Amino acid sequence: MTETPPEGAAPDRSPAWPLRSRLRVVRPERFDLPRPAAPGLAASLAPLLPLFVLDVLTAFTVGMLPPLLPLVASDWALSPVEVGLINTLYAVGRLGGSYPASLLRARHGTRAAIFVGLVGLIGGCALCAVAPRFPLFLVARLVMGLGASLTFLAVFAQLLESSPAAWRGRLANAFEATAILSLAIGGTLAAGLAQAAGWRAVFAAAAVVMLGTTLTWRAIDPRLGRSPGLAPGMRRLGTVAALRAVAPVYWASLSMSATWAGLFYTLVPLLGHDRYGLDAASLGLALAAGYIAELLGLLGVGLVIDRARREPLFLAGAVSVVLGGLVLALGARPPVFVAGLLLIGGGFAVWMIPATVLADRAGTPMPAAHLAAYRIAIDAGMIAGPLVLGAVAELTGERLGVAVAGLVLLAGALRLHRRR
Repeated sequence: MTETPPEGAAPDRSPAWPLRSRLRVVRPERFDLPRPAAPGLAASLAPLLPLFVLDVLTAFTVGMLPPLLPLVASDWALSPVEVGLINTLYAVGRLGGSYPASLLRARHGTRAAIFVGLVGLIGGCALCAVAPRFPLFLVARLVMGLGASLTFLAVFAQLLESSPAAWRGRLANAFEATAILSLAIGGTLAAGLAQAAGWRAVFAAAAVVMLGTTLTWRAIDPRLGRSPGLAPGMRRLGTVAALRAVAPVYWASLSMSATWAGLFYTLVPLLGHDRYGLDAASLGLALAAGYIAELLGLLGVGLVIDRARREPLFLAGAVSVVLGGLVLALGARPPVFVAGLLLIGGGFAVWMIPATVLADRAGTPMPAAHLAAYRIAIDAGMIAGPLVLGAVAELTGERLGVAVAGLVLLAGALRLHRRR
């Protein structure tokens, strides 16, 4: 028996018509169900508070160094390249610890990685305080870098993985803001203590203060961060397409850290002392102004980071750093020095954007190999920045080194802006 089409319908001569006539097309919107509401800010932040406290207690070990550099250089009669080695050896330690830190966290958890890192960080500070010669001081900086690598990677990875996607950008910015506040306070206190008791007293005090972290890391669940299945894949970054998606992030991260370490962390204190005539205490206050500018910039970026494309924000920050470097190079009076630092500090308010872009493109939980590659890119920039820009300053003068440093960051920002 032949089945006839419904009344008024055009006949379908296709052999499959009888079957199609019995099927109803169910559109996807029929299955739209209410989505669970994203947790609020307070609920998202509460489990992350131990990570924020650890960040505050360890970040000042980075902020305390720039005001000390002229004093250390004077004690041992160091050249700009030798001063750059102080930061470079620290970065070498961080670079060498990036891969082991990712593997240690994957196998034993965030808490274990933080504990091992804190041992190295505290021990390195104590060794810096008593080092009788510059080579031993550099060894101590290497130990500090290893400890910082394990601690920071574990803390930051846990933050990215534990933050809800709807709040990830803002929580990462808040995390960076607490670090910047700690850098500013640490730099100011370190400068005052160094002026009164010498730079060695600053490292000794830092080691004592960081003993307080023992009250914080114990609050972290020892099961967090453990991903035994990821450990065998540490050497694999995925397919070529996946690598192309995240490669611009690594270039941007490298350029950003190279500019920060070479410009703000090395050449700016030297320029402030040699050209602007600032002592350690004045340098500490001026650098604190740069940190405060970054803190305010982070608050501004935080308003839009989860609502707009992040790559153009990163490019705008790079332009601000370029302008700040030019202002510092052309000026000669302390108010101009502070103005240049405000531009540079505000520009570095985009520091967390590459990490959040990586989390967006690689997904969470973040593959351990991608996390290690991100840290390696950051630490490679920390190594290259002081050496390359220090060499430029030694050959052509500190002013030219400061003037061209921002172009490194601008190149990385343009690469990230092209997306692929």
